[in-house]
Amino acid sequence: MSASRSPAVPDHAALAQALGCARASQDASELHGGISALACVLAPAAAAHLLDGLVEEYRGNADAALQALLQTCLAATTRALNAVQEDDYVPLLPGDASPLAVQADALVGFCRGFLEGLGLAGVGAGRNLPAATAEALQAFAAIAAGPVALTDADVAGERAALAELTDFVRIGVLLVHAELGADSGDDRV
Repeated sequence: MSASRSPAVPDHAALAQALGCARASQDASELHGGISALACVLAPAAAAHLLDGLVEEYRGNADAALQALLQTCLAATTRALNAVQEDDYVPLLPGDASPLAVQADALVGFCRGFLEGLGLAGVGAGRNLPAATAEALQAFAAIAAGPVALTDADVAGERAALAELTDFVRIGVLLVHAELGADSGDDRV
């Protein structure tokens, strides 16, 4: 076992602040969705290269610290996806202290970013997908179309429903990784 600890996925607030300073159009959850997609289907070098493409629009505003934060996020996300314990991977969303509507909007953004990341990686372009993956991605598209409907009638019930939907997305990401993941060590999808 290595003496050095692997870096963790940055927390939502830290990534959101860094993206805000760079005047990025993507929020933290949407960007983590894209990063998760790249980590699911590409070898690390190819994912790192395409991550640069995801953030190209605000590169002039991004300092070295943001670039390092994004590479750390990619590395930590890749490790979490490859971990033995399935619950090591979680979508990067605002914490439970955030309003439920903010959490729901972030899940919509995460799914949108995940689908964009898959597109950037070339998944779906004329490619036959395993049935379970295709179903999961259809569900992600429905979520990404947003918004997640919330009412104020039953906050506890809605919180539980959002937690269940978030877990569905988490499991869907793990399914995509398992069925489409780059396990050969090369830089192909």
